[in-house]
Amino acid sequence: MNLPAAFTSYTSALLGEERFTTLMKALTLPPPVSIRLNPLKWGSRSIAPRWQSRQVAWCNEGYHLSGRPEFTFDPLWHSGTYYVQEAASMFIHHVIRHYVHQPVLMLDLCAAPGGKSTAARSALPSGSMLICNDPVRPRAQVLAENMLRYGHPEVIVTNNMPADYANCPLAFDVILADVPCSGEGMFRKDEVAVEEWSPQHVEQCRTLQREIVRQAWQCLKPGGLLIYSTCTINSRENEENAEWICHTLGGEALSVPTQPEWGILGSMSESWTGPAYRFIPGFTESEGLFMTVIRKDEDTTFVRSKERMRGKKDKAHNKKRDSVCSEALQYLHTPDDYEIEDCGDWISGVPRAWHDTWRQASQHLRIITGGVPLLVRRGHDSMPHPALPLSAAMRHETMPHVSLDYTQAIRYLRREPPLLPNDTPRGWVTVCYDHQPLGLAKHIGQRTNNLYPQEWRIRTNYTPEQPCGVVDV
Repeated sequence: MNLPAAFTSYTSALLGEERFTTLMKALTLPPPVSIRLNPLKWGSRSIAPRWQSRQVAWCNEGYHLSGRPEFTFDPLWHSGTYYVQEAASMFIHHVIRHYVHQPVLMLDLCAAPGGKSTAARSALPSGSMLICNDPVRPRAQVLAENMLRYGHPEVIVTNNMPADYANCPLAFDVILADVPCSGEGMFRKDEVAVEEWSPQHVEQCRTLQREIVRQAWQCLKPGGLLIYSTCTINSRENEENAEWICHTLGGEALSVPTQPEWGILGSMSESWTGPAYRFIPGFTESEGLFMTVIRKDEDTTFVRSKERMRGKKDKAHNKKRDSVCSEALQYLHTPDDYEIEDCGDWISGVPRAWHDTWRQASQHLRIITGGVPLLVRRGHDSMPHPALPLSAAMRHETMPHVSLDYTQAIRYLRREPPLLPNDTPRGWVTVCYDHQPLGLAKHIGQRTNNLYPQEWRIRTNYTPEQPCGVVDV
């Protein structure tokens, strides 16, 4: 790996000769592979024997694998049974479990592709709502796809700038700001990060990071938690920004319990010695990551807009909601716990406890998906939402299930017409692999229409000779 000379000289001075040598040796090795099981779906499964595994020390749902499976060809990955995630990023799970014990409203501000969002959602107490956002439209679409696969009903996905959140009336108990950075901690996985690195780029990132945090701070409640993280190594984007947050915006860095054998390092700044958590390749079996937890001062002045909902839009929502409510609610385990929201092209079941939050968000933000996706509109008609079977809130008795073998499951995930048994009832069908729903099909007798989302499909005709399963079947 041909690293920039400026990076080498700066990082060797920051880490010291011995630590820098350890890092350089680690960067010559293949990137480690890890996954995190989805507690909504994994049941009693374990990692398949051919992938020797060890639990990630700071996340009981995470596992290091002995090799890299072809995840694209594992139907259970597509079903959301597990998420492929770099191990250091799973530390967010440990942080939330330590500090959050009551239901909260949490924002993941720069969330795509969704690894930390799914880890955070699995760690949050029941009854919490997670809003995850990305300001870049294509990245937000990937985020929405991954959150739909994950299947938790108490999630909203948005596509907004941080300033949009600063100017809306929502107030958060916890905000994760996993900010864009120079990517030094991902050098062995991302050649583009090496090519784009420069001292000037580091300074540009540092400036952008402070602006993002400044905006986020405005919608964080007094006493709320800001979890600040980057996937870079230098102290300019890490400790110096943490110091700026505490001293300029008003907060206190909090400690998180760790064990020495985890290999997590602390602050490397002479000017700021607050609690910080550094994951450096060679010391942890992970890529590079920095994280710190800052509690906003309780006496901070905090004013949020109390703008009333626009009545005309509410009436339009109610009119549309009346015509689809009975059809949509039939798909839910506990229909009384949900409100129906008509979002134009699609209809969602929103947890009743968070309905006001949804309505505020819909007035001020661009919601891509959220709650339980129930129906989509097709002209004057409606049909079950293609992602409905992936939701943990769906009452699966409402439509027949058909289990596919491995080859047929891959055909379905390519969006080819599935071959269903002759006795399959006509109408909407949940397509499954190993008891896990993959999506929808419509059986109309002589043929079956594949309703798997076009943008999610496997884009290759190759099929492995043997199933590429990562968890035991």
